Amino acid sequence: MDWSGSFEREGLDESVVWSQLDAVLGLEASDTTRLMNYAFTEMLNNAIDHSEGSRIDIRVWVRSTLLAFSISDDGIGVFARLRTGIGLENELQAAAELTKGKRTTWPERHTGEGIFFTSKAVSVFRLSANGIRLTVDNRRDDYALGVGEVQSGTLVEAEIDVPLARSLREVFEEFTDEDLTFSRSRPRVELFGTGLTFVSRSEARRLLTDMTGFTDIDIDFAGVQDVGQGFVDELLRVWPSQHPGITLHPMNMNEAVSFMVRRGLRAGS
Repeated sequence: MDWSGSFEREGLDESVVWSQLDAVLGLEASDTTRLMNYAFTEMLNNAIDHSEGSRIDIRVWVRSTLLAFSISDDGIGVFARLRTGIGLENELQAAAELTKGKRTTWPERHTGEGIFFTSKAVSVFRLSANGIRLTVDNRRDDYALGVGEVQSGTLVEAEIDVPLARSLREVFEEFTDEDLTFSRSRPRVELFGTGLTFVSRSEARRLLTDMTGFTDIDIDFAGVQDVGQGFVDELLRVWPSQHPGITLHPMNMNEAVSFMVRRGLRAGS
């Protein structure tokens, strides 16, 4: 069963839209539906509060093994908004920054958690805007960042497998501490450069820019082929020495990266 709607952005309420589609589709209460509710309302609220567009178009698909939705607007584009809002060089940097969590242009109203947790919770998450597409594929534990077809506005697409691989609660528990504070992040190193080799100190600093709001940071090296001494030293010795109380956890390293990280940790001890 499918559902679609087109709405004026001004004055739109994401909870009202959810109630409308739920009434038509008759979604049964379950962990899957609760995750769908969270992801859908978070992404629709982002379009309402941030897009500066005039209209929002929505589609929802319900199948026996899959729930899915898309939300598109005609605004300025999520990556362009973040680039200008926090002063980045380009939209590719903005796409990478969104994967850290706590990155928002409106901190008075938003925590920057919506895209982060939604992208971790659903089976597949795609965010397209400004000629760029960010894909988070949790089925394969993979990321992709590249050229996209959406030039104007923003398109969010999400797929949720039925049954769930893990519940929304389990996703939150992975990145929050005992009092449910969002304290852990997992930046993917390969998203913060132009290749698969990271050698400069500036690349390490960019990876950890504005991450002082976390107490634990998993540094995910999946897909990275090589790292240089300067990158490792800045990442694992210099930055931690300047930010006591924050622990970095390198992970998903190949043999070459693991060797350089072990070497860097010994040199810094």
